[in-house]
Amino acid sequence: MRVLMIVQLVDEREWLRGFTVGWIRALAAHVDHLDVLTLEAGKADLPANVTVTSMGKERGHNRLRELAGFHRALMDLGRDADVIFSHMTPRYTWLAAPYAAAFHTPQMLWFTHRQVSLELRLALAASRWITTATDTSFPIQSPKVRVMGHGVDTERYSPGGQPPDEPPLVIAVGRVSPIKHHHILLDAAALLRDRYGDPPVRFAVVGTTAAPGDEEYLQQLIRRRNELGFSADYFKFLGAHEPDEMIALYRRTSIVTNLSPVGLFDKSALEAMLTGCPVIVSNPAFNNLLGEHREALSVDRPDDVTGVADRIAALLERTPEQRAAMGLDLRARTAAEHGLDRLMARMVDLMREGAR
Repeated sequence: MRVLMIVQLVDEREWLRGFTVGWIRALAAHVDHLDVLTLEAGKADLPANVTVTSMGKERGHNRLRELAGFHRALMDLGRDADVIFSHMTPRYTWLAAPYAAAFHTPQMLWFTHRQVSLELRLALAASRWITTATDTSFPIQSPKVRVMGHGVDTERYSPGGQPPDEPPLVIAVGRVSPIKHHHILLDAAALLRDRYGDPPVRFAVVGTTAAPGDEEYLQQLIRRRNELGFSADYFKFLGAHEPDEMIALYRRTSIVTNLSPVGLFDKSALEAMLTGCPVIVSNPAFNNLLGEHREALSVDRPDDVTGVADRIAALLERTPEQRAAMGLDLRARTAAEHGLDRLMARMVDLMREGAR
């Protein structure tokens, strides 16, 4: 089987989309040849059966030249593809629709987000399958939707064996955006201080801005930190981390918070679980992974400051060994449900059913 995969970026160093390289490697292991069409190409160590074609963003091409590169590639690569598979960008799916129709090639879109747009509706119409992580991570009901679980490299994201930082470190991970509710961790930290004085713990937000309006939110967070009287050492904003740096940080961390709402099934929470971190979540889509720890690790709403503070305080009362045992339970369930190789095998089985 030959698959054409269309992505935004191929660069294993990039903090937000570097995981795409792992998807490419894993998918390549299940097909004869994988053509990857990317908006921008960077550093990536890829198998011999992968060919990368770039639309030229890394060479300074403007939008018109990038679009021309897209159409040239679809004319060339789409002809031989058994399936056209777009990752997280509905625009690529509907733009590829004329070529898919001309070459009688089915299209698959992977998409996990709660936002509905005209482009998403067009992509849904142009796709044979929509693949997504959970039954709440694709916002339109359709018989085309297939719930597959997420795909995280379980070997790369694994416990490291070293003890966590002292004092314990509590982090929130993800794009610095209001929808991630990083301000709730700030307010929870203030509530803990009010209750316990200056508790022996440190906090951090890991991630950077990536969309219009996010920079203002970051400045709001910094102002709020200053208003609360926290030092930059007590509550840090660490910025973006490359994937290997992020894995090392997870291994030093005692508690991770992920306060995304329903519809945002954050991969970063799964990555933390796979490295053995207890993760406090607000999205019920994670409940099946929490097992017996559900009460200790979940809150009903992403804006529940008191609930987040209570969960952090209770977890910090446990010994590092008890938190590590909890983390290993989370890892086992997460690996079984959201391992990358499992996801790729399921998607390729689906592709084979419909490939010409």
